[in-house]
Amino acid sequence: MKKNFKYQIVAFAIMLILARSVHAGAQQISISPARITFHGEPGQTVSETVLISNSGDTNFEFVTSVKDWKRDAIGNKLYQPAGTLPHSNAEQVRLTETHFVVAPHERKTVTVYMDIPQANDPIATNSMLFFTQTNPSERKSAAQGAIGIKIGYEFAIQVFYNSNLAKKGEVEFDSFDYKPTSDKNTPSSLVVGYHNTGEINKTGQLRVELTNKHTGQEIKLQPSPVAIMPLGKQFINVVLPADLPKGDYLAVGMLDTGAGYRLKVGEKNFHVE
Repeated sequence: MKKNFKYQIVAFAIMLILARSVHAGAQQISISPARITFHGEPGQTVSETVLISNSGDTNFEFVTSVKDWKRDAIGNKLYQPAGTLPHSNAEQVRLTETHFVVAPHERKTVTVYMDIPQANDPIATNSMLFFTQTNPSERKSAAQGAIGIKIGYEFAIQVFYNSNLAKKGEVEFDSFDYKPTSDKNTPSSLVVGYHNTGEINKTGQLRVELTNKHTGQEIKLQPSPVAIMPLGKQFINVVLPADLPKGDYLAVGMLDTGAGYRLKVGEKNFHVE
């Protein structure tokens, strides 16, 4: 006699979310701010607060941890164990609570402390503070024999300490090159190199505008985000439109890192075959 068995597969997934004071999916959980920057004198203990809001109908349990991180040549984050990178502040970061529950419709505040070391390096230090959900909820689709997936959320908050001795510096252009391609499936691009002369982290955007020298047509490309570590060097690959007409062009790139910094402008002449 044949028996029918209904199998259910349960999987566990962690979704890494850089906290932006937004809701995490349908669970209605949010953590803010996305970035904490500490200031203070050597030997001081300073603090900032993190707000966790649960507008859903279930408890959220979190455990906290800290890791080191840096950026690669194109700005991607690379993580390392706490206290292993040269300009880490992970060992100076501590919280009022490292494991806690946020009840339905609760707004919970967690205090983050930094013990500023006596030896004050002028170069900014950094770490990444993680809030990892430990009670993931199971979700199923309506289909028969559906797969159940347990979804857990992990929020990451950037933590910086800027010494009062740190030099502000600027973000400067290094290069501005045209990278053509003959592959129809790979668009041509502009490769923009830049570096941070300062000893603090900087964020902003790169805007590129094209002008066809024969027709005068102007094309504004989608801005690219810029995030660079102290004394860092990076490049951005700016993809050109696949249907860009043949001809001679002037590209104008603008590095904008916000108020208090000079707008940097670079130019590149190039020809599209």
